[in-house]
Amino acid sequence: MDDGLDFSQRLDALDLSLFDAVTTQSTDDDRRAWLAVQRAVRNPSGYVYLEIGSHLGGSIQQHIVDPWCRAIVSIDKRPETLPDDRGRVVRYQGNSTARMLETLRRVAPDGMGKLRCYDSDASGVDPAAVHERADFCFIDGEHTHAAVLSDFEACLRLSGPNAAICFHDAYVVDRALASILSSLGDRGISFDTRKLGGSTFGIFLGECPARSDARVRGASRSGSGWLRERNLRHRIPKQLIPAARWLKYRVAGRPPG
Repeated sequence: MDDGLDFSQRLDALDLSLFDAVTTQSTDDDRRAWLAVQRAVRNPSGYVYLEIGSHLGGSIQQHIVDPWCRAIVSIDKRPETLPDDRGRVVRYQGNSTARMLETLRRVAPDGMGKLRCYDSDASGVDPAAVHERADFCFIDGEHTHAAVLSDFEACLRLSGPNAAICFHDAYVVDRALASILSSLGDRGISFDTRKLGGSTFGIFLGECPARSDARVRGASRSGSGWLRERNLRHRIPKQLIPAARWLKYRVAGRPPG
């Protein structure tokens, strides 16, 4: 069977075995969401994938084996530790580009030529150095408010007008996401937003194919609505959250469960 056809069939089935080669800190629902967006944005003429925060390459592996992916940009400062809005320090032992490249070379030795790496903050990457604008961006770098805003602005500079920009750990960076949506509205940029599976959040710019893709929409909900609920949750004292959850289900006419 033709390799391209075989991959397309696996992607159409959202085959999670595409993630078997490299460990990734994500859930099955996250991975299905990433595959659904990849499926929506790819096309036979090729697409470009860009991510911020690569670590071992677990979220690159499904693109490096995709015959329709013509270029991959990996941006990672490669720190051993990162601050986090949860108030803790996240550790990444052995976090190096060399280690990631060694791992990915075992996955797709023939695909390494389409991968370009930048060991820097995304804000320092010159758009002129990235020859093709990204169709799909994935942000999973430093999970602080300022860093998420900066990484998103970098993605805007480095992506096309109809790109998909997804974020991991949305439950941690939800306030930054709300600020981003407000900023896009203020600038008159057309977009749609979806809360995807797991902790993945998607912003689909302009006429991004994922914006109207039935598979993406069918497995997600309004991102703006989800953020409004998160904002309300932040405002409710923790001791009142169980009562607020009970009231929500009471109004909906169904018991909590």
